[in-house]
Amino acid sequence: MKINKKTYPNGDIYYYDEDNKYHNEVGPAVESHNGSIFYYIHGKCHRLDGPAVEYCDGSKGWFFNGKFIPVKNQEDFERYLNLKAFH
Repeated sequence: MKINKKTYPNGDIYYYDEDNKYHNEVGPAVESHNGSIFYYIHGKCHRLDGPAVEYCDGSKGWFFNGKFIPVKNQEDFERYLNLKAFH
């Protein structure tokens, strides 16, 4: 699969898959010039090993396959996934 990278003049970096959806399997798909980062897989906000969204103010959000998971830390995220059996 080919991944396209685009860097904008303001410093934002975006990674896209072949369908032009945000995608990066090895890191954030969006790196904002203000320090916020967003993880996406084929256009869906997603990350298993940490928050999928990390804002420049330090706030974080956990997502699984595009669905927001209402937790405050990684331990609770993993517990939630195990209870909901998303896998």
